[in-house]
Amino acid sequence: MALPRVLIIAPTFFHFGFGVTHAFHQAGFEVCVAAYDTPVDPYDFRRKLAFKFARDKEEYRRRNRVVRQRHFIDIFDEFAPDIVFIMNGEVLLPPTLDYFRSRARVALWCFDSVKHIPVIEGHIDHVDRFYCYDRGDIAFYAAQGKKALFLPQAAYTGYYHPIEGTKKDIDILFVGDLYHSRRRQQYIKGVIKAFPGKKIKVFGIYKPWYKNPLKALLRERRDIYTNRNIEPEEVNKLYNRARVVLNIHNEQQSDGANPKVFEICASGAYQVCDANPYIKELFPDGNVGIYETQEQMNALIREALEGDRSEEARRACELVRSRHTMQNRVNTVINDLNI
Repeated sequence: MALPRVLIIAPTFFHFGFGVTHAFHQAGFEVCVAAYDTPVDPYDFRRKLAFKFARDKEEYRRRNRVVRQRHFIDIFDEFAPDIVFIMNGEVLLPPTLDYFRSRARVALWCFDSVKHIPVIEGHIDHVDRFYCYDRGDIAFYAAQGKKALFLPQAAYTGYYHPIEGTKKDIDILFVGDLYHSRRRQQYIKGVIKAFPGKKIKVFGIYKPWYKNPLKALLRERRDIYTNRNIEPEEVNKLYNRARVVLNIHNEQQSDGANPKVFEICASGAYQVCDANPYIKELFPDGNVGIYETQEQMNALIREALEGDRSEEARRACELVRSRHTMQNRVNTVINDLNI
């Protein structure tokens, strides 16, 4: 008997695509992955230069999308999937979604706020299931009489897991994009000021070379800041080394969770995370420290450094690994689509 087939269309810069692919394999599907680049696809040297010097960047992107539809339709026709599973999908246009839907079940999982990617706002009318990672987007569509479903982000446990015997040689750790979030920058500066004698490590781009090479070269506090992104396997090792891992959502998150909520817990680390309604519901028992102000964040860090939060971290890890993995999310989609 032939296996059911799924075509996954996902952006290249998300490592989540690998976790989703593995989950569909585990669920018994034959999988084909069609990755796409942003802001234009493919983002090779020629298109990178053309986009950089384009007078009207949005018009350039629009033309690029039109041209690329044939590429995804050809992949679809050759593979003949039962499901098309799309992650964000800003490269696709409604007629292409309608074509997919005429021959397969189509689901879209939005990994950003819909308002952050306005080109996909109308995709909800051209798919069988439209999933959002923030409940604010569910309310946005409900006000229009449309039904979106809440599907939180999750951890891929192939990357994020406890490593027995790892020495806790980092006091406070943050991993994430600082450059695009003033909120994160301010919180991290507050932590550095409050804990001058602790070993603090911050990984992620905060002064990009491509924006200002001189500022990047002369950047401050190299003992704390590592001005580069790192791969998930390295992130997991760092989480395992940290006594406290900080999570600071970006400005667009209102009522949901970024992937780090689940990844930090799945690694077995103790997490201090900023509050929103979903986070409070997810961790009502203190297994994750939840703050609303800089002062609350600092107090939670201090309590964790002075005490032992290993039991709380263990319970949070068990919760995530039982209910909030990529396998859990993919199983939800398969059941929703009745495949």
